[in-house]
Amino acid sequence: MRRVGVGAAVLIGAGVAIAALAAATSGTGLRFTDGTPEDLRAVASHTWQRFADAVPACADRLGGLTIGVAWELPDRARYEPEQAQVLIRAPGTAPNLEATLLHEFAHHAERRCAPSPAFRRRFTAAAGLPVGTPWRGGAPWDRIPSERFAEAVTTYVLGHPPPHVMVHLRPGELRAVAAWAHGG
Repeated sequence: MRRVGVGAAVLIGAGVAIAALAAATSGTGLRFTDGTPEDLRAVASHTWQRFADAVPACADRLGGLTIGVAWELPDRARYEPEQAQVLIRAPGTAPNLEATLLHEFAHHAERRCAPSPAFRRRFTAAAGLPVGTPWRGGAPWDRIPSERFAEAVTTYVLGHPPPHVMVHLRPGELRAVAAWAHGG
């Protein structure tokens, strides 16, 4: 009888913790796959709120994103637009996970709050890339405007470059992202 009581208390405690996490992300549109560890959920929830606060022009269009863990992934993370899902490689340090999540959240925002063609042209020019450079694909990673945009959003939200600098951004790229984040 005592074992059942202890087991029930553990299950109730786990239920309360899950409910608290659900309450923290309810209304944000952020969901998690079943296998996502609690510590990653906490980092992702905090990062998602920080991201939404930093891009007020898009915040109401960002919902419906799922975060999942990938224990083996060739890259740090991957955004899957068809499922509106971010798979993130774990384990990782909180600062690296946060920066990686912000990068993938920026790709999600590209789909939900797409930068206008005029913005894309200005951003591409600010990056020093040739006129007509395709927004996605077709070049080395650091010369793809979409990837530079995601890195610029990451730097904008953090207020400094991420711990793992992948792209050396130009000031005009950061100014363009700040304007986009506020509807300009």
